[in-house]
Amino acid sequence: MKKPRKEQIISNTTCPQGMTPKQWQIELRRQAARKEPFVISDSPDHSLPGLFIVSTAKSRRNYRVIYRGPQNNWNACDCMDFRTSRLGTCKHIEAVAQWLDAKHREPDTRMPRNSALDIDYSNGRRVRLRLGSTNAESIALAAMRYFDDDRLAEPGMLAMLPTFIEQVRKLDPRFHVTSDALNLILEERDRRRRHDDEKTLSDKDIDALVNATLYPYQKEGVRFAYRAGRSLIADEMGLGKTVQAIATAELFRKRNMVASTLIVCPTSLKYQWQKEIARFTGQEALIIEGQSTRRRELYSQDYAYKIVSYHTLANDIKVLGKLRTDLLIMDEVQRLKNWNTQISQAARRIESEYAVILSGTPLENKLDELYSVMQFVDQYALGPLYQFIGNTIVASETGKVVGYRNLSSVASRIKDTLIRRRKTDVALQLPERTDKVLFVPLTKEQRAIHDDAQAVVAQLVYKWNRMKFLSEKDRKRLLLTLTQMRMVCDSTYLIDQKSRNDTKVAEAVQLVADMIDNGDGKAVIFSQWERMTRIVAEELDRAGIKYEYLHGAVPAAKRGGLCQRFTDDPEVRVFLSTDAGATGLNLQTASLLINLDLPWNPAVLEQRCARIHRIGQQRNVQIVNLVATGTIEERMLATLNFKSKLFEGVLDGGEDQITLDDNRLTKVVESLNVLINQEDTIPIAEAPESEIEEEITDDTPQPEQLIANTVNVLRGFAATLQSEKGIATLVDALVKTDDKGQTTLQIPVDSKETVSAIFTTLAKLFK
Repeated sequence: MKKPRKEQIISNTTCPQGMTPKQWQIELRRQAARKEPFVISDSPDHSLPGLFIVSTAKSRRNYRVIYRGPQNNWNACDCMDFRTSRLGTCKHIEAVAQWLDAKHREPDTRMPRNSALDIDYSNGRRVRLRLGSTNAESIALAAMRYFDDDRLAEPGMLAMLPTFIEQVRKLDPRFHVTSDALNLILEERDRRRRHDDEKTLSDKDIDALVNATLYPYQKEGVRFAYRAGRSLIADEMGLGKTVQAIATAELFRKRNMVASTLIVCPTSLKYQWQKEIARFTGQEALIIEGQSTRRRELYSQDYAYKIVSYHTLANDIKVLGKLRTDLLIMDEVQRLKNWNTQISQAARRIESEYAVILSGTPLENKLDELYSVMQFVDQYALGPLYQFIGNTIVASETGKVVGYRNLSSVASRIKDTLIRRRKTDVALQLPERTDKVLFVPLTKEQRAIHDDAQAVVAQLVYKWNRMKFLSEKDRKRLLLTLTQMRMVCDSTYLIDQKSRNDTKVAEAVQLVADMIDNGDGKAVIFSQWERMTRIVAEELDRAGIKYEYLHGAVPAAKRGGLCQRFTDDPEVRVFLSTDAGATGLNLQTASLLINLDLPWNPAVLEQRCARIHRIGQQRNVQIVNLVATGTIEERMLATLNFKSKLFEGVLDGGEDQITLDDNRLTKVVESLNVLINQEDTIPIAEAPESEIEEEITDDTPQPEQLIANTVNVLRGFAATLQSEKGIATLVDALVKTDDKGQTTLQIPVDSKETVSAIFTTLAKLFK
């Protein structure tokens, strides 16, 4: 008896050879349908042939599925995947197909008696007329004014379809309009109303919305958000996105279009939002906090504004299932860039008619982060993810991202829902900002730890280059070692919490002392590491310099007080903070900002700087980045450029195509002080713990690079041999002793020809 054929598993991340992306996505849904325990039953509503109810235990939801045969254009499902994937199917439809096949039942392909309006999701959303058997010719004749030859509603006629519906129901009293079609018609009518209303808004009307005088670009932001209905305000940090969101909410409220506004934000910003709402509107905002039972009661309270943190929301959604609000405001939404986190999934369960999404950095590292953020604004704007990736990402043969293309097309598709202004674009004249890199040396103790770690990194990457594989243990070791290299650039205290060998702390305190000697200025000091801020605090205490200190352990309720004392008390000269204070805080009382270390992500660096270079700043601003010379920090400076160009290409009208060219590749490789061959890739970004998101590839021709590669090999060995630990690691990797005590030197190579080529190149080099 033959064994049953093992089912082929389709990868969720890589399109199999021989399949188109669309075929691959359909197969994934068929695969999911086979795995998930759906409960399927015939619908009790027999008016529509092929209607089924699909229940899922995982989400505890029921889905209405119409299935009339493979690839039948009547097939439909009310799940979001069917609406957005443009595949004409979903796992629920595929589950029904498999269920019918298992029961040896044929799909019901009879024509429905009654005509209907539904949505064609094959390329976005278009209202579609489906003819039934009742008075089909008369209905088709009435539809000619409103629909094209494919019976899709003409874009300009969408708001007029209620008139058509009224006409058709005289011909077919049971003419059906699906909820999706009705919602799209109502959305269009509401959009037209807002557009007409916005044209009548004067600057005086907008000024009356809040207790503040708005800048012209802020008024335009309010107009844009009101006109769009659901929008992303992506203004550069420091341009006042909060007041624009509040003014927009007040405009909706005073037009009697919303009664409740829910604000979702990081925990650290809850009380600041409450304060700003009171300041600009005189309204008392309710913060959702406390025990879970108490929070459930607060959601139903009659307040115009309610505020909840992302983490609290994620916990409450597990119990409540979903939330409903008229207007949703989401602040610092880039924190939800990972589409699969519990917090991100919870945020998607908020239902709202309108939304104002805020982020100064909606695109931090990778283009698909912008895609994730835009899903909270308009799930249809950028199309399905597999199409978006295929149209924008340039990948190497190994599947690694090496660049992006069609960025101007992406910008065009979101121009009606995303507005972004930079400080250089608006009439607002902020004081001058000067950025300075101050290179500081390492102590010999720091250098020893840094170079030992560097040797370990070199060996791990060498192992990857030869074997194209790193175990989970090796990957974690690589990430840990890279982190140690960065930490020791600040101080050995960050490594062992005992010794104090550093130079940055003294430099930072001296910069503050010089500022104090020169006048009444104030400074903000940032570090990624809480331990680093701790030792800086000790030195400020020794110097008699008063400061406020913010880190992750400071309760959200007390953070506003720290900022207020820093602003109001002339004796408090320093605001010391980890990256817990890098977003949302208004610290423009200070004119000097010192970064004790550089984050991998340029957006995080800019978030820090925007705490002082923002509206309300009266002084020229100086940003000082302390960088340890001859270390991973110095080489990190080169890696920031690629990410910045990606951001500019989409949001700021920059380059349409971004590529990791050879020069940038060389800088990335040198930053890790490792050597790789031309098509080797370090899989750092694949590990979930990593905050390193560089993709390292090289497509330069091989023959011209033989000598250069050999020099790089020698350079790598030189780096390894700089420490005793590196030498020991290298010896352990290359020297083997068998059972008879025979010692051999083992160097893995591709072939005999490879060895010949190496010696030939060395001979040329030595000549």
